[in-house]
Amino acid sequence: MSKVLCVTVQFLDPVASFHGRADGGEPEWPPSPLRVFQALTDAAASRWRMRQFDDYAKPMLSWLEGLGTPTIIAPTCHAGVPVRIAVPNNDLDVWAGPVSRGLVPKKQQNELKTMKTVRPTHILRGHAVHYLWTVTDSLEIESFTCNLQAAARSITHLGWGVDMVAGNATVISQEEATKFVGERWQPTKDASGTKLRVPKSGTLQALMTKHTAFLERLQPDGFRPVPPLTVFDTVSYRRATDPTARPWVAFRINSVDPDDRPPAFDTTRRCRDVAAWVRHATAKVCDGWPSEYGDIAAFVHGHDPLDNKKPLTGVRADERFMYLPLPSIERRGEKGEHVGAIRRVLIAAPAGFQDRLDWLRRRLPGQELVAEGGELKGMLNELPDSDWVLQRYTDSGRAWSTVTPVIRPGHDDGDATKAEQLLRTVFVQAGLSRELAEAAELDWRYVGFRAGVELVRQYCLPDSMQRLPAYHVRVRFPVAVCGPLAVGAGRYRGFGLFALE
Repeated sequence: MSKVLCVTVQFLDPVASFHGRADGGEPEWPPSPLRVFQALTDAAASRWRMRQFDDYAKPMLSWLEGLGTPTIIAPTCHAGVPVRIAVPNNDLDVWAGPVSRGLVPKKQQNELKTMKTVRPTHILRGHAVHYLWTVTDSLEIESFTCNLQAAARSITHLGWGVDMVAGNATVISQEEATKFVGERWQPTKDASGTKLRVPKSGTLQALMTKHTAFLERLQPDGFRPVPPLTVFDTVSYRRATDPTARPWVAFRINSVDPDDRPPAFDTTRRCRDVAAWVRHATAKVCDGWPSEYGDIAAFVHGHDPLDNKKPLTGVRADERFMYLPLPSIERRGEKGEHVGAIRRVLIAAPAGFQDRLDWLRRRLPGQELVAEGGELKGMLNELPDSDWVLQRYTDSGRAWSTVTPVIRPGHDDGDATKAEQLLRTVFVQAGLSRELAEAAELDWRYVGFRAGVELVRQYCLPDSMQRLPAYHVRVRFPVAVCGPLAVGAGRYRGFGLFALE
């Protein structure tokens, strides 16, 4: 029966905070498994020196680095306000040299400081972070637990020296592991998750080599820079409350005649039509795509492959493209942002289907948008990711509001509580976790929350959804959510589309 190795670090400050940084200087949370492994290595090297390190610590640490990626259970946190502090610049000789010779220094002591920006991560609702590895070999875990526990209990800090901690290591059952309180961070294949560094086989030797280079950095022929640590893996982690980002590709709608101005389509009357034109162009270029990409009727049109007149249902109902016309968001000085006409479109796919989008990205540019009856409405041209309007739909943020109304399935019978639960359910159906949907702050009404957005009754909804209730919605999530965000029964054809506030 498998056991769980649990390494725990407990922050000792009553008002706990963490100052560790990830790549790019961004606040890191939770502390990465590599950071904990480095702390264990440092504690073990202080406890067992020279030959004792090779006998007691090295086998245990070599075993630990090969266990793979742990599950992390951490308290909630929030990034603190950046502050500037003055720290010594290690050039006191600029002042002391002239003073020792009876001269007036060019700089005084108070000028020999470097300003540094500090932004701590404030820890909420608990002080302990747990790292859990599932181990199936009971003999190995028994042979290394004693030394690992001794090393963990010798840890004094994590990250900066001010981040003082106490450590421990225990072996627990799977049932006990489920009882820890905190946010559970799991490794994921989704590239949009939080990137954390994780040790791998060879990390211990790389740390020892780097330490030797540090000790030998000063040589008679000069200073030898210490090389950075490079032997580790970078793994994406995700919480249950973290939504999975959808891959997407975006296009600008150009005129078929290069001498004409690019077309613009009224959002209230033409949203459903633009989505239909894009879907028709997509079906055209997908005709003959690889069989492993799935049935075109299902993935492109959302129809049941066995009965083309029925919509796709069941556990794979969401495995299809979303066609999202993007109303322009115009900046109008002091008046703020204004929602305008449709000049761009975006096609999104479920997470894990990037290959289908790559197929479209190579083939859709230059395709014409054809209305019913054969009238040419425009031509697709790939839109760069740097487009400002596009970023209002695809960037990450906590506060969002609709540019097209959410079409909500189900009837609330006039009960406001039931209406709210049905509205939260459409977020779950769109791929967000139940925990995230329940924690979100929601407002909904028939009037839009943004300038330029029309009353719900003004929109031409898809024929099959005319009788369903529809609302404009504003939502604020407890964590940042990455776009595109579209929910409700019309999310595959441009309705229920949100933009960042």
